[in-house]
Amino acid sequence: MSNIDLSQLITPETKQARRRAETFAKLADLRWKRETGGISLEGGMRVNTSRESQAQIAASVQSIEAGLLTEPVDWKLETGWVELTADQILTIAQAVADHVQRCFATERRVAAHMESLGGDLLDVDVAKAFDDAYEVLMRAG
Repeated sequence: MSNIDLSQLITPETKQARRRAETFAKLADLRWKRETGGISLEGGMRVNTSRESQAQIAASVQSIEAGLLTEPVDWKLETGWVELTADQILTIAQAVADHVQRCFATERRVAAHMESLGGDLLDVDVAKAFDDAYEVLMRAG
């Protein structure tokens, strides 16, 4: 039988630090889900924003700029097949880039706010904080 007091290994401070780390991880996971969860554009177009789709959109923009892609361009949105002009692809690319950047900026703002709080952060509604900060950034343009 060991004489080690396990209660001394898991201190209240250790528990608090673990809970804080879990809340920050929850925030990062939420940002990733929102970033890659798609966006809706005017006209009811729903655009996939997975990392793969982000890369494909960026490659299409490069192809347009290099003159390698001619219009109309067949594209599959979440809402179905469409033919897009080069300008529409550039508009989609801008909207996706704005969305992705807004998601990272939102995570950063919420994380900074959480960092300033004491305690274990159990009372922080991460989803609400993210949504509120995202909306503020969206209105700011």
